[in-house]
Amino acid sequence: MEKKSDTTALKANQQAKLKELQMQQAKLKELQVELERINAKIKNHEKLSTEDTKFIGDLGWLTALSVTIASIAASL
Repeated sequence: MEKKSDTTALKANQQAKLKELQMQQAKLKELQVELERINAKIKNHEKLSTEDTKFIGDLGWLTALSVTIASIAASL
């Protein structure tokens, strides 16, 4: 009986991790779109807004996010 409970708990944990992974992937896609928009501005020699500059400054945490996604995916 305990084995069945453990299996159920494991499946629930995997489902939760999968859901978290999917949410993180969606966030990452949004960030990629924003980065592509800024890259297009730079390529076209357009002036960057304050928000664009802030986004570029905040890219460091994007690396941490990608590591988190990779570790969640590896644990599935």
